[in-house]
Amino acid sequence: MTMLFLRETPLPTSVVTVAGRLRTPRPTESTTIEKIVEQRLLTTEFQPVLSLDNRHVVGFEAFARGPVNTPFASPAAMFTAAAATNLLAELDMLARTVAADAVLKVALPDKTLLFVNALPQGLLAETPDEFAAQLREAVDRHTVVAEIDDAVLTGDPLTALAAAERVRALGVRVAIDNFGASTDALALLPILAPDVIKLDMALLANAPNAHTAMVLDAVAGYRQATGALVVAQGVEYDHQLPVATSLGARLGQGYLFGAAATVPQLSSEGVDRITLPRMVTADDDDSDPLVLPGEEIIAPGALVRELAARLESTATNSDIPAAMAIVCPNGRFPSGAPLATANQLARNSAMTVLLAPDADLRPIRRVHMAALSNNNPLFNHTAIAMITPSTAAALVATAVPDSEDFYTYRFSRDRDVATRLLRHLITRAVEDE
Repeated sequence: MTMLFLRETPLPTSVVTVAGRLRTPRPTESTTIEKIVEQRLLTTEFQPVLSLDNRHVVGFEAFARGPVNTPFASPAAMFTAAAATNLLAELDMLARTVAADAVLKVALPDKTLLFVNALPQGLLAETPDEFAAQLREAVDRHTVVAEIDDAVLTGDPLTALAAAERVRALGVRVAIDNFGASTDALALLPILAPDVIKLDMALLANAPNAHTAMVLDAVAGYRQATGALVVAQGVEYDHQLPVATSLGARLGQGYLFGAAATVPQLSSEGVDRITLPRMVTADDDDSDPLVLPGEEIIAPGALVRELAARLESTATNSDIPAAMAIVCPNGRFPSGAPLATANQLARNSAMTVLLAPDADLRPIRRVHMAALSNNNPLFNHTAIAMITPSTAAALVATAVPDSEDFYTYRFSRDRDVATRLLRHLITRAVEDE
């Protein structure tokens, strides 16, 4: 099963929310969203992505286009109307298929880098057999990168992360689009683990400020650790290039290099081959994420609870929103605080995931609740995984049987260890959903 989703302008929140905020385009007498889907009235255009070193083309981004001279000419209008009429899945499948067909008809070199915008709902949807072969051929022939928007990631992290894992299993690479549009995405960057970071165009359009520095900090640390590629978007003028390269960008995209066209515009040099980081999958490390490296220590429960309270306080008071997942086997935070206090943590958190026994969970705004059965083996432990762009921590503690409030625990400040535990707990939460 192959899943691609193509559109030009990333919808800033979930499609359903956007449909509620934007006025649904009124269908003309001759053109409706139903007719567009039924008659497949879509086309695709390509915008070049270039190396900032030599301005050679290294790939393209594919944009879906609606019928010209209609209210549905823009992708945003089409997908808003489709969401309002329960045709989003159908339009999504059509957009992917039309884009794949256009790519396969163009004489591009094999393994050309092809960026496609993606919604998690589309990436997780089943693809009809009539479309699957065409989409599979596009993925096999080229290096396809699915872009997940900054706002989509922060709006529903669990679904976005599940979608990223799904497409990776199909050989599709992952990018985060418009990165830096929000501060929430900064902590989520290593969890999504994108191969490519596409910077928000406002970072080039506006003068550098404190937010730009926070984005630079997050991008630099992640790029140095993983080798991820960075793309500067919205490049319109030569004077923006020094800012782009200072943010770590090796690639650029924008009107300075070329607008979108129905046929990919190649330079005389053709298409340069670009190397992406080695694809990492969940199967690369089969060790237990709950067994942290280092010495196992026996400590009084009071000390373990104070350590947990410190981590919870760090996340609550962080200047940059933290991402964290917490296992609460007794229906309370590892610090002993009641779960109702999660609303304080969530107010300043990019993502808060709580895993607790079913009977102990009550809905809390902005908190992802995973209700597991009381006998789930995960509840043999209490655990916290937390990351921000500047700090990370992982704590796993287990009550010593037949003792008076003693625990064995392992604690790590290693970012890779904390990220791996956080991903594991997110996976468990998604399985619950």
